[in-house]
Amino acid sequence: MSTISSKMKKPFLLFALKAAVILYFAACTSIDHYTTGRTATPIVTKGVWKVNFYKEAENNLTNDLSGYTFTFNSSGILTASKNGVDISGNWFEDDFANRISIDLGATDPSLEKINGHWDIKDLGNARIEFQDKNTTDERLNITML
Repeated sequence: MSTISSKMKKPFLLFALKAAVILYFAACTSIDHYTTGRTATPIVTKGVWKVNFYKEAENNLTNDLSGYTFTFNSSGILTASKNGVDISGNWFEDDFANRISIDLGATDPSLEKINGHWDIKDLGNARIEFQDKNTTDERLNITML
């Protein structure tokens, strides 16, 4: 039966120690990158929201969404209300991508505009600013009523 000599054990242990340290720092750096930001879910589920600003390319379309209020339920249901009519859809926050996805499945062209994936650009206690995931020309800003 052969045994590993002490001369072979030392380089292997040194290599294993270096690899463990590198993996540890790489993992901590990645985790910190994703977890130091705030998420929108605890904020957006606390109240009723309205569109404060909506811009698509160079067009200010805020008036298209005026009168609508939005309620984000913690179970992923999004309700858009206007003049006593409620339209339900879904929403989901991806914490790692710092993004909210909205799907109202509405036939109202104004509401269809906010369907999609929105990057969270700025987050406050009573306001959230989104930017379309695919372009910098589309922005949506909502504020709590």
